[in-house]
Amino acid sequence: YESLNYTYLLLKEYNIKQLHFQLPNNESFLRFHKPKMFGDDLTNIRSTIKYVNQFQKPVDGFEEGRIYNGYRFVYPLFYDGVHIGSVEVSFSTLVMNIEMIKNFELFGKFLISKEAVEQNVFEIQKGNYNQSQFRDFYYEKEAGEALQAYNKKNISLEVSSTTEEVVNKRGLENESFSLFDAKSRSVMTFIKIQNPVTNKIVGVLVLRSEPSYILNKQMNFYYSLVVVILFLLFSVAFVYKMVNEKKILKKLVDEKTSSLNNLNRELEESHDELEILNENLEKKIVEEVAKNREKDHMLFEQTKLAALGEMIGNIAHQWRQPLSMISTIASGIQLHNSMGMHPTHEEIDHKMDEIVNKTKYLSDTIDDFRNFIRGEGDKEFLNLKETFDSFGNLVSPLVKEYNIHLGISISEDIEFNGFKNELNQSLLNLFNNAKDALIEHNHFDERYVFLEAFTKDSHLIIKFKDNGGGISESIMNKIFEPYFTTKHQSIGTGLGLHMTYKLITGRMEGSITVSNETFMIGDKEYQGALFEIALPL
Repeated sequence: YESLNYTYLLLKEYNIKQLHFQLPNNESFLRFHKPKMFGDDLTNIRSTIKYVNQFQKPVDGFEEGRIYNGYRFVYPLFYDGVHIGSVEVSFSTLVMNIEMIKNFELFGKFLISKEAVEQNVFEIQKGNYNQSQFRDFYYEKEAGEALQAYNKKNISLEVSSTTEEVVNKRGLENESFSLFDAKSRSVMTFIKIQNPVTNKIVGVLVLRSEPSYILNKQMNFYYSLVVVILFLLFSVAFVYKMVNEKKILKKLVDEKTSSLNNLNRELEESHDELEILNENLEKKIVEEVAKNREKDHMLFEQTKLAALGEMIGNIAHQWRQPLSMISTIASGIQLHNSMGMHPTHEEIDHKMDEIVNKTKYLSDTIDDFRNFIRGEGDKEFLNLKETFDSFGNLVSPLVKEYNIHLGISISEDIEFNGFKNELNQSLLNLFNNAKDALIEHNHFDERYVFLEAFTKDSHLIIKFKDNGGGISESIMNKIFEPYFTTKHQSIGTGLGLHMTYKLITGRMEGSITVSNETFMIGDKEYQGALFEIALPL
C-alpha cells in the first residue's frame, strides 16, 4: 500500500477511480479506495475477476462491484512465471458523462441494473443508489448530483409519463433504441450496457438530443397547409359571390353550380381528412412505437414529413394556373355584364365548362395528394401506366420549375398486384435524389430523367436513370444506409434512399441495385446513376 499509494493518487488525477488487487482464488487482497475492507470472496460477485484468474487473460467492460461500479480493466499478475492473482483499475460513469458534455455537448445519465446492485453491493453501500424513472434501474446518487454542476443549460432528462410507460412495457434489456418524447420535445436514446463476460444487461446509457429537423419540417408543413386552405377558401368564396351577384344569369348557371358545389364538398372533405391526419400525427408515432413496430419506422416517418412538406409546395404550384384561369373567366363575365354586353348562352356554357374543368383538376390534384399521404395500404391490382401517370402528376411542378426532361417508357400494357403508394414513394425518393444531382452538375437545358419498365422472368423491372454525373465508387455501397448523405444537412437527411431500399426489399419483397451508366443523348455522351428495381409479378 505504501509503495503504490503515491501512484494511486496520480491515477486519481486522471479520473481513475479504483486500484484493486485480488488473490488467485478471487479473494479481495487490497482495495486502495477502501484498504480496510478485504478478504471477501468475489467469485460470485465479479465475473471479470473470476474470468481473468481462471483463464489468465485480460478483460475490460462495465461491472457493478461490492462498493463501486464502473468501466473496469482487469489484468492477470505473474511473478517469475507463476500466476499470483489479478489487478484492476476503473473509471466511473460520471467521468464518462462529463467527458461527453465537454467534448460533444451531449447530456446523458447512466442507469444501473437494480438486480446487479441488490446482488453485489455491500448492504452499507446501497444507500448510494436511488430509484430511477424506470422500474428495473437505479442511478448513483452522488454521480447524479455531481453531473448537475456540468449541466449549464439545465437540460432535463425527465421523460413524459407516456414515454415512461412505453419504456417500462418494452423493457430496457432488449436492443438499444430511440423514441421521440413530447414532454421535452427531444429524442431520447437508450443504449444497453452489457457485462463483458456474461453479456448480461448491467446498465443503460440514456442520452438526450435535439430533433430540430423533425420540428422544423413539422412547422413548415403547418404553414404550407394554412396557405393551401386559404387559397381554397378564397377561390370558393369568389366563385360563390360571383354567381350570387349575377341574378340575370341565375337560371343558366344553376345546373353548372350544382356540379361545382359537389366538387367543393369533396374538396372540403379531403381537407378535413388532412386535418385529422395532422392532428393525430404525434399520437400515431407514439402508438406505433408502443406496438413494438420495427425500429426504423421512426426513420420512415421523418422522411414522410419531409416529403409532405415538399408535396404541399407542389400543389401550390399546380393550383396557380387553374385558379388564375377561373379568376380571369369570372372577371370577364363581370366586366361584360357591367358594360351591358350580355354574352350568348353558348358563350356562358363554354365559360362555365372551363370553370368546372379547372375545378375538377383541382379536385383530382387533392385526390392524388390525399392518396399519397394515406401511408401504407393493402395490395391491389394496378395498371403500371396509371401508376406512372400518378407519379408524373406528383412531380410535374418540379419538372417544370427545374426544366427537367422526364421520359417514361413502358414496353407493354403491364398489370400487377402491388402497393401503389409505396411504389410512388420509392420513385419520388429516387426523383428527388436525381433532381439534386442534376441541379448541381448540369446546365438548365441538359437535365434528363428516364423511367423504363418491362417484364422479365415473372418480374416487373423498372429502370430509373439520370445524367447527373453518377455516384462515386467509394460510396456506392453506402448510399442505402440510414443517415448517409453527401449533401449539406440543410437539404439532405440520408433517409430517402434508405427508405426506398426498405420499402422495396421489405414490404414489396423485391430488390434494388445501383450502378453508373454512360449513354448518348443525340450526339452527346452523358454519365449518370442507374437504379434497377425488380418486383415479383
